[in-house]
Amino acid sequence: MATKNMLLKQRQGFVLIFALWVLGFLTVLALGVAAGVRQKIVLLQKLDERSRMHHVLEGAVKYSAAYLINQLSTSGFIYNPAVKMHLHNNPHQFGQFDLGGDTASISYTLADEGSSQERFGVVDEERKINLNTTNTIILQRLIERVLVVKPDEAKELAQAILDWRHYGQSQVKGFFSDEYYENLEYPYAKKDADYETLDELLLVKGMTKDKYEKLMDDVTIYGQGKVNINTAPAQVLYALGLQDALIDKILEVRRGKDQSEGTMDDHIFFKTFDVASEVNAIIKLEDGEIHAIDALNIQNLLTTNSYYFSVLSQAHLAHRRSSQKIRVVISSRENKIVYWSQR
Repeated sequence: MATKNMLLKQRQGFVLIFALWVLGFLTVLALGVAAGVRQKIVLLQKLDERSRMHHVLEGAVKYSAAYLINQLSTSGFIYNPAVKMHLHNNPHQFGQFDLGGDTASISYTLADEGSSQERFGVVDEERKINLNTTNTIILQRLIERVLVVKPDEAKELAQAILDWRHYGQSQVKGFFSDEYYENLEYPYAKKDADYETLDELLLVKGMTKDKYEKLMDDVTIYGQGKVNINTAPAQVLYALGLQDALIDKILEVRRGKDQSEGTMDDHIFFKTFDVASEVNAIIKLEDGEIHAIDALNIQNLLTTNSYYFSVLSQAHLAHRRSSQKIRVVISSRENKIVYWSQR
C-alpha cells in the first residue's frame, strides 16, 4: 500500500512538472507571438506615419505651386508689390494650415547682412548667384562676405567650386583637381559639367558641411544667371561688385516708405536700365555709383523678374511628435517641379 501511494505521488509530481513545463513553453511562445505582433504594429504605424507625412508634404507643395502660378500668371509674370508680398511675405497663405488634421507651413529664413528673420512664403531662386554661370571674382566676393574669410581663402574655394564644373585642364593655378579627387581615401571623378544639384558642393575640395549650410541660401543652379534686383539681398549685390553705400541706397528705395521688405509699398524696378535713374530720383547717387549699376547692365547680370522658386515646407502629424521637411524647386514657366528633396 505504501508502495502504491509512493508511485501515485511520483506520477502526480511528473504530471505537475510536465504541466509546468508546458505552461512555461506556452508562456514563452505567447511572449514571442506578442513581440512579433508588437513589431508588426510598430512597423505598420511607421509605414502609416511615412505615408501620411508624404501626403501632407505633397499637399503643401501642390498648394504652394498652385498659388505661385496663379499669382504670377495674374500679373503676367511681372513682379509688382502685390506679387512680391504675396509670394515672399504672406503668413496668411503660407503660415500653418490644416491638412486633414495634420499641419504644414511654408517658410524660410530671410538672411540679410546683420539680421535674419523667419518669413512665410516661397524663396526666389533668382535672387541668388548661379554657380553654373558666375565667374571666380563674383563667387569670391560672395564667399568672403557670407563665410567671413580672408580673400585668399575665399578665392581658393571659389576656384575649386567653379573648377568642379569646368571640363578639361584645371582653372586653378597649381591645383591638379583630377589628381586631388583620384587620390582621396574614397576617390571619385571631378564632374566636368554643370551642377545638377547644390548637394554636389559637398564633393568639392575645401567645402565642409558648415560652409555649405551658410552658402546655400545665396547660391543656385536655376535660371539664366541674372540676379533679380527686386529681391537680391545685400550680400549678393556685394558679390556683383557694388559697394556697401550704394547697396544701402538701393535697398532703402526698394523697401519703400515703411522700410520693410515685402510689403505693398515696396518700390519695384520694372526695367534694369532704369534702376540707376529711379534710385537717383529718390536718393542722390554719385557718378561712380551710377556707373557701377550701368556696368552690371552692360554685363547682362540683372533682371527684374524670376521664374524659379523654392518651397521649404515642414509638416507635423496630429497627436504625433514626428515632423519632416521638404525642399522643392518649381519652374513657374514650365509649371513643374525640377527638384525634390525630403528629409
